[in-house]
Amino acid sequence: MRVTGGGEGMKEIELRPAMEYAHKLDVDVIDFPDGEKTKARKRCGITLDYGWRDVAELQRQELDMEGMLACYRQRIYDLVKVNISQDWTCTGGMDETLAIVEKHIRENAR
Repeated sequence: MRVTGGGEGMKEIELRPAMEYAHKLDVDVIDFPDGEKTKARKRCGITLDYGWRDVAELQRQELDMEGMLACYRQRIYDLVKVNISQDWTCTGGMDETLAIVEKHIRENAR
């Protein structure tokens, strides 16, 4: 699955869930400076919070699971864009990251 912000010349990024906690997920943001055949480089890390208060805020907005995951997908895009200072394309790891988030949203929903 490729997630993009739009436009040509965007940075290709891979997401790798690093540390999963009951209330947050740390994700490594990986790029390939000289193309995908070179050694991967960690550009930065982001943290996605999904504790019960975070989930309750989304529930107050009357979002279903699809809507909540769309919010997290946008949050991921925005956090990575701020950290790397450019638009980017996800070449892998988004599905795995959102699956972890979904699992914890379900656990933390009240």
